[in-house]
Amino acid sequence: MYSSNPPSSKPPRKPARNYFARGEQLRLLMLVGSLGLVIMLMARAADPQTWKWIAPDNAEVADQSGDGLTPVPAEQIRVPRRAVAADNGTEGEFRMVADRRPATPYTLGSKKEEAKNEAKTERWATDEALANVEDSSPFRSVDFDAWAQIFDRLTEANAKDLSAENAPPAQFSQLFQQSNLYRGKLVTVSGTIRRCVKLPPNPLDERAGNLWQMWLFSGADSSPMVVYCMNLPEGFPVGNEIHQKVSFQAVYFKKWVYAAKGGTMTAPLLLARNVNWQAAPSLQREITSAEIYAGIAGTFVVAIGIVGFVWWNSRHRDSQVEQMMRQRNRQQFEQRADEISVGASVRDQLGELSAQMKKTSSTVETDEQSPS
Repeated sequence: MYSSNPPSSKPPRKPARNYFARGEQLRLLMLVGSLGLVIMLMARAADPQTWKWIAPDNAEVADQSGDGLTPVPAEQIRVPRRAVAADNGTEGEFRMVADRRPATPYTLGSKKEEAKNEAKTERWATDEALANVEDSSPFRSVDFDAWAQIFDRLTEANAKDLSAENAPPAQFSQLFQQSNLYRGKLVTVSGTIRRCVKLPPNPLDERAGNLWQMWLFSGADSSPMVVYCMNLPEGFPVGNEIHQKVSFQAVYFKKWVYAAKGGTMTAPLLLARNVNWQAAPSLQREITSAEIYAGIAGTFVVAIGIVGFVWWNSRHRDSQVEQMMRQRNRQQFEQRADEISVGASVRDQLGELSAQMKKTSSTVETDEQSPS
């Protein structure tokens, strides 16, 4: 009697993965690539320049239109300090000494240009007061007379006096190379303000506490012009790192000395009553640290989700090679199913073995009982 084995309740075991198959290698490559993508996105998200590229500040792009003049070399802007005899005769005292500039197209014929343009552009202080102003030096007590005259005239001037028609445009190179020609005259300067701070009160000059110090970068010049402005328009940003395009009708005063990282530098100094500025319809706000951290966290979560999806999808789906092998084995089994002989089951084989043993045992007993 033959009987078949009872069906097993366990699901059939899944064959082991063949990691030498091309599909498995491609899946592993995708996992490693996803991990590399996560690391790369985290590194890019931590770079502030990435967020500036995503949300650029239009005001940060400076006006690159040149003024047609040769840029002033840095060696001329930097002022040397020499040990010389001071005005009071003290030996070894330091004061600013400006080097004699070589003859250039800006300085040649400057007296002729000055005489030619004297009638066109009037000076906003007397010649006696302006004669005491010295270039390549900080504010001195003898400068306050000319400074006060310019300040008072700007305060009392009307809109026509400060119009662009009466203020010819000027650039950094012109003011720096032809300081005597432009001193005390009204000019128009324009560019990008990158720093705007309120001046502290000065006991020597009561007007200083009412002025704003603004650092103006014009065109392709890398060196600033410093404009002291009396009034700011409503909503104008204030701080050490701003980017606002403006223009001034301002009076040029002198080449002023200031301390910089590269040493003692000089910059054209002007005095203005108002700043010409138009607020953008939607001001670009700066990205905060919290927003940067939130962006990094969001990028990390998205990258982890991609890696998890790839891993889950590869775990619950057979590769194409495995599917082809399983299909081929199934087809071979179906083709040869009729040729396969199941044979007797284990239970039947044990029954036959037990019957044979009983038969052998009975034969031995019969032989023992028979007479010899």
